[in-house]
Amino acid sequence: MKEQNRPESAAQAAESEPKAALPESEADAPMAENPAPEPSVPEPGVSVGAKGAPGAEAPPAARGAEDSAVPKVAAEVLSAGISAQKEAQVSPAGEAAAEDGQASDRKKQSRKNLIAFLVSAVIIGCVVFALIQLSNTLQQGDSATFAELLEGMNWWYILIVAGLALLMFATDSLKYVVLTRCYGNKLKVSKCMKVALIGKYYDNITPTASGGQPMQIYYFYRNGISGAQGSSITFMKYGVQMLAVGIVCVLLLACGVGTLQGMLENEAMHNTILICGWIGFGINAIIPFFVAFVVFCPRAVSWVINLFVKLLHKIKIVKHADKIEGKIRAWLDRFAEFSQFIVKHPKVFFQLLLLCFFEPVLQYLIPYFLLVAMIGPEVMGMHGWELLFTVAVLACYATNAAVFIPTPGNSGAIETVFMLAFTAVASSVLFWYVLVWRFVLYYVYIVLGIGMNIFDVGIKFRDSRRARRAVSEKNRS
Repeated sequence: MKEQNRPESAAQAAESEPKAALPESEADAPMAENPAPEPSVPEPGVSVGAKGAPGAEAPPAARGAEDSAVPKVAAEVLSAGISAQKEAQVSPAGEAAAEDGQASDRKKQSRKNLIAFLVSAVIIGCVVFALIQLSNTLQQGDSATFAELLEGMNWWYILIVAGLALLMFATDSLKYVVLTRCYGNKLKVSKCMKVALIGKYYDNITPTASGGQPMQIYYFYRNGISGAQGSSITFMKYGVQMLAVGIVCVLLLACGVGTLQGMLENEAMHNTILICGWIGFGINAIIPFFVAFVVFCPRAVSWVINLFVKLLHKIKIVKHADKIEGKIRAWLDRFAEFSQFIVKHPKVFFQLLLLCFFEPVLQYLIPYFLLVAMIGPEVMGMHGWELLFTVAVLACYATNAAVFIPTPGNSGAIETVFMLAFTAVASSVLFWYVLVWRFVLYYVYIVLGIGMNIFDVGIKFRDSRRARRAVSEKNRS
């Protein structure tokens, strides 16, 4: 029995350590007369192959190396497990610190947005007063009263204007539906509509439209989308939107040079709007052209920008060059992410581009239908497509000419330029025409944004009261 048990134990040892040689005590033991065919027992000093077949004799040095390799591997695995446990213990604290930093940033941003809202409210009041005075000056006191305006209004065209405005907001909301689902986050359509309204509202009350994206990222974060994904979604939407706006504007500006000259008899006014319009277009076009340049030549862009920053640092215009270079690298990474998005999701990119074309097209259709509603289908001998093209060109030049004015929503500048551009076309209804146009495309989002914030505060107050009642009832019971 002992002689039969020895080969079995040797076979088990061979299975557990197939590449190790047997000890000498086991090798010198006698074999049984009728050993079991399986498992096979290797001869003394013979190494075992991958499938248990005997191979060449293993030298003593090789056997020593094989025996020492096992504890080394075990030590490496153990150290890797300990380091992984340490990382797992450290990461929650890092995440908590990051969340605290984000919360403080959001509070600062909220204070800035409140101040910007108050400033924009004052600006809007001053703009309306200035529009009244400018309209009376341009029309020499021959402006239509509000009652006269309502009497001659074509309300069917007003309904078309309202429908186009709703369509523009709906397509803006669909952009976020497409992007969130592309990133694997199925956000509800109603919440995507709120994201769009948040962007419009905070863009319109902050200078250079800088407040919309941070608040959208915060709303994404509250609804389970990480800060990185929320930032990427807003950046993708903004980049593609600027590309679509640039394409539509360059066509209208280039094809409408003669139309602008024919509608503005004052040469100084014509040259001012023409030059400012192209400058504003250049400012808007920087982003898509820069994105394209970064996509195709990222190293060249990084080298040029870093060289420029170092030169400014040497002449002591820039103090912290390292921080600026870090921010530049972060921006370049986001641009690279934009190119990766186009390559990885070409179908989604073209869907998003198609939706982005709706906003500039509808933005220049609304002034046409509004003008027809107030004056009629024929203006200065123009009607149909001719009148539509003329209004679109004038609106495009007026909008781009006020881009570089750093007031919230370009308030004050855009109304003034728009009024100067449409003096001959809108005639006696000039003030009401500019005011209603601005309300449809700008003021309405401020009104809706204020209502949204009041509603959110009411919901929070209701939830807090319910929570206090539940706690008090629990304490009584």
